[in-house]
Amino acid sequence: MPDVDTPRPPPPPDPVFLAPPRRLNAAGQPRRTGFEFEYAGLDVERSAELVRAVFGGDVEVVSPSIRSVRTPLGPFSVEVDSSVIKDQRYRSVLRAVGLERAGLDHEPVERALMGMVANWVPFEIGTPPLPFDQFGRLDDLRRRLLAAGAQGTRTSARFAFGMHINPELPGDDAGSVRDHLRAFLLLQPWLKGRVDVDLTRRVMPFINPFPNDYARLVLQHGYPADLGRLIDDYIAYNPTRNRPLDLLPALAHLDAERVMARVEDPHLVKARPAYHYRLPNCLVDEPDWSIAREWNTWVAVERLAADPARLAAMAGDYLEADEQSFRPFVDKWPAVLEEYMSEGRKNEG
Repeated sequence: MPDVDTPRPPPPPDPVFLAPPRRLNAAGQPRRTGFEFEYAGLDVERSAELVRAVFGGDVEVVSPSIRSVRTPLGPFSVEVDSSVIKDQRYRSVLRAVGLERAGLDHEPVERALMGMVANWVPFEIGTPPLPFDQFGRLDDLRRRLLAAGAQGTRTSARFAFGMHINPELPGDDAGSVRDHLRAFLLLQPWLKGRVDVDLTRRVMPFINPFPNDYARLVLQHGYPADLGRLIDDYIAYNPTRNRPLDLLPALAHLDAERVMARVEDPHLVKARPAYHYRLPNCLVDEPDWSIAREWNTWVAVERLAADPARLAAMAGDYLEADEQSFRPFVDKWPAVLEEYMSEGRKNEG
């Protein structure tokens, strides 16, 4: 039995993946998106076989804690999400106590450590960047994980598991990045409500909200589309990856030298031309959970970012509501935002 209170049932799954407003990247090629799934209850060997059953290819044993599934769409990674194991950091401990020596077989040690941490750290499947027409196959993988006994975010109060979405940048200019950030900041209360972020994930530091002072800064009408200013301000207020929308990989892709010189723990920042959206739970063990719904929630951010007039109007209303708020006790913006979202639902209907 789960050791947490029974959560409210999730809403019906979205039946289809919605297309983003911009289907091409800055080079005019179809955009691709990577996905990451965190879960417990299955080892890397079984997980890799499930990936192979859906996407084909061959399973390569990288180490006891890591598998690579070489598919026609690119390599999928399947691993224990613990740097102590996958980076073999335990070897420094062995050296310190005099047990490290040439020719030592580390596989039994690694397997023992995997057993010890299995109930505390997640296993993770990371996809290669996938084209939009392949997203539907992810739901086949989800169903197989469910049938095989994978455990998701709400199985235990210990599980702060997330599903991360890494959409390729639609543009590599500062204005595009700024507007996607603005859209996310404006929609954040609605996003959190639609995702229904699990309590454990809310109290853990991995998706700490953006500071209010930073939101006010970026949403000012005259905030420039200047990459250097965007990077410097972002890192000054967010010198961490622990945000629901982690921009550091995208900013490092655009100017690695500037980012790495300023950010904390630069070795943790991997430059790539993609946003790193970290908000969703990973509910692989709940039959009604839908990857399409989580993706479509992100698409709302992209739609707002692609609508300059609506984005400007909402930013102005946010700043006005912010002046009337007394956080954390009174926040006027969620009620104003709900009016915008209700209007949008009526227009779609």
